[in-house]
Amino acid sequence: MALIDWIDAVAKRWGTIEDGRGGMVRSYRIFERAEMPESISQYPCVISYVTRQSVAEYSAGGPNVMVYQGQSEFHLAANLSKGNYPYMMMFYDRIIIAAAGSITLGGLVSHFLLARTDPIRPAALQYGDEAPHLGLVVSWEVKENIVLSVSA
Repeated sequence: MALIDWIDAVAKRWGTIEDGRGGMVRSYRIFERAEMPESISQYPCVISYVTRQSVAEYSAGGPNVMVYQGQSEFHLAANLSKGNYPYMMMFYDRIIIAAAGSITLGGLVSHFLLARTDPIRPAALQYGDEAPHLGLVVSWEVKENIVLSVSA
């Protein structure tokens, strides 16, 4: 497996979260469909990406392990109004339940876990030149065992 094989599974996972308004959260994919928006036009929505690769362990005898850290930006409201806080707080449990519901992303990775520290943080998000708006930043980790041809 490789990052391009599982990052859209993260997006699909977030797409299983109810938006509290009779629909589901819009979660943009990256590789299956090039959906990364130029601007945020739908709330709530989620944009996920890898922030760093923290572990790359490989050898001729294996195992070959890659660990990635990533973030998912939950854009929840079009402004910073404090009146949107109750809506925002509904998403904490929903995010945790969605992440726990598929810790291997359907067998694509060894684990997909929320970060140990500060996994969900409220934020004033700004996408491109748009005005700041209310959201949550969700930090996560993916560990995958990969097959590599390692030679000397």
